[in-house]
Formats: sequence, C-alpha cells, structure tokens
Amino acid sequence: MLNLVYRIPLVGLFIRSAVQGSYAERLAFAINILAFFGICVAVFGYPVIIVAALVMTAVMFTIIVGVTSQALWSRSVD
Repeated sequence: MLNLVYRIPLVGLFIRSAVQGSYAERLAFAINILAFFGICVAVFGYPVIIVAALVMTAVMFTIIVGVTSQALWSRSVD
C-alpha cells in the first residue's frame, strides 16, 4: 500500500523521505505539514480549523472502535 503512495508524483517523494529518511528529514516534513496548515488557515480562514477538527474526530472514533472491537474478535468461543 505504501508503494502506491510513493508513486504519487510530488507527495510520494516527501512521504518516502519522511518514512525512510533521517531525523532532520522527518522534522522538515512535520514543519512543512504545519506550514501547509497555516497557509490554508490564512487563505480559507477559520473553517479549515473546524473541518480539520471534524476529520480528526472521525479518525479517532474509527481508531477507538477498531481497538475495542479487536477484543471481541480475538476471543474464542468454547
């Protein structure tokens, strides 16, 4: 799956350097993501923060449901 992401022309290069690169490359990737978020807030305004919060709420809800449901599927019924 990660190989498919690496094939995206410009984004794949950045993600590959963040995953396989040194600490400095990972730090630069994180700073670039924060800068991109800041530019989006400057251009589009407050709704970007609201949409980001709503997306992260859905992501965390999915993660919590996934983690808690693993206990249900791992039990064997005797």
